[in-house]
Amino acid sequence: MALAPDRAAIKALEDALAAVLAAAGSNPPQAVVRRIREGLATHADAVEAARSSTDPVRMPRATFDPADPKAIGRMVSIALIAQPLIALTDVRPAYGSGVYAIYYRGDHPLYSGISGSETPIYVGKADPAKDDASTTREQGAKLTARLLEHAGTIGTAEAYGAKLPSHLSPIRLADFVCRRLVCATNAQLVAEKHLIRTFWPIWNSETKACWGMSKHGDAATTRANKRSPWDVVHPGRLWALDERLADSLTPDEIAHRIGATLDRVPARLDHAALLEEMLAGFRQDDPVAADPVVPPVGESVAGPEPDEAGGVDDE
Repeated sequence: MALAPDRAAIKALEDALAAVLAAAGSNPPQAVVRRIREGLATHADAVEAARSSTDPVRMPRATFDPADPKAIGRMVSIALIAQPLIALTDVRPAYGSGVYAIYYRGDHPLYSGISGSETPIYVGKADPAKDDASTTREQGAKLTARLLEHAGTIGTAEAYGAKLPSHLSPIRLADFVCRRLVCATNAQLVAEKHLIRTFWPIWNSETKACWGMSKHGDAATTRANKRSPWDVVHPGRLWALDERLADSLTPDEIAHRIGATLDRVPARLDHAALLEEMLAGFRQDDPVAADPVVPPVGESVAGPEPDEAGGVDDE
């Protein structure tokens, strides 16, 4: 006897879920685990939408919970975008930890797709000096210290400009501006993740395009490994110039990855439209899609490796 259409559909759904779990096997690779988790998360939303469509009582799209990490991430990100732009050269020491975004305003050929836009080239966080800090003084001058550190790194690359080979273009510290936001202790953790998912900044390691700007030097005995893409196209840091280092990517590969990333996540050009996009995540009744989690250039693309010079990116 044939099943009723609804029961047949539910049975097919159960069979599909069983097939997904079977495909994972007993010891699946991390790439398979990631694909399955992301795919199931997407379809979980679709299942809930279907369930709601059969309910005569309307369900709000979301419930606002100020303690929800996703809501905190959105709120802090909006507060950051509301801050004025200041030149990276004008940053001065100030108390507070939090999040920041660095923007490019120059004519470097690698960054023509984001120059002058509302898409940052890099976002990061600065953790407080004390894990339980409740005041900006207790947090320490961590946020501005991080920005000053990045300014110094860019300045070092600029100073090396006269020695650049002909196939590379110089960068100037004067072409960078930033926004910064001092926020409550621990709010920076979820805000940084939200900002990365929103913009996929090309200098962040998650984008797998041109990472390495936030790396630090390491001992000479550990340098015989790989040079980060950032140090490939913006040389100048002495520890990254070590001749024993091999380039992790070629300049052409880096340019391709940057272009492919911006094709997938185009630069935001309008500040008001960006704020509206971020506010849409709080709407309860509008049929607005959930936050997109856009993969980097490709699932098989390699990113930072453990043997890369400079240690882990400090983000």
